[in-house]
Amino acid sequence: MALPTDMKGHDSKKLTFWGTSPIIFALTILFAIPIAIVNYYYKPIFKIGIVPYKVLIIIAFLLLVTGIPLYLKTLMVLKAAHKKQELITNGVFSICRNPLFAVVIFLLLPGILLLFNSWLLLTIPCFMFLMFKIFIIREEHLMANEFGQEYIDYKNSTSTIFPKIWKYKKRNMPPLLIRLRHLLGAGPHLILLVLLIE
Repeated sequence: MALPTDMKGHDSKKLTFWGTSPIIFALTILFAIPIAIVNYYYKPIFKIGIVPYKVLIIIAFLLLVTGIPLYLKTLMVLKAAHKKQELITNGVFSICRNPLFAVVIFLLLPGILLLFNSWLLLTIPCFMFLMFKIFIIREEHLMANEFGQEYIDYKNSTSTIFPKIWKYKKRNMPPLLIRLRHLLGAGPHLILLVLLIE
């Protein structure tokens, strides 16, 4: 997700607060429409039969209860940086340059789509990830023009979208990422409990 811009870079007028998000989301929606239609008419074919639906609900719950507050918190940080025209390199941005995309692609979309019990629908976040990889190149070029060597150094030391949360010590992690680690640790136990009840 792009950070705000001022008038210092020659490409800065082209870099908005939302960056490449509109085009990525638009293309994802265009992809999702026919996928949803096919899934509606042929739902039994695409059912995730190897996993009990109760387990899918638990997984979806864990993804959403982590993703929603993380998305909102990150959005607030970005808006604050937009006003100050600053490059954010701390907090969740210290482990991932595009945390909003990471949350949507890996937490929110899968969390919502798992509730529909269809592996076909899970191709939607996969498609969105592909679009992200294609269009983020342009955004990062604009970011480099805007923030110069500071952004280049940040880019070279930080993952594009896959958060490397496991290499960070707990005391250095943002609270929401600590919660994520706890939820991921509790997830298998909840799933096992459901399977035993079944």
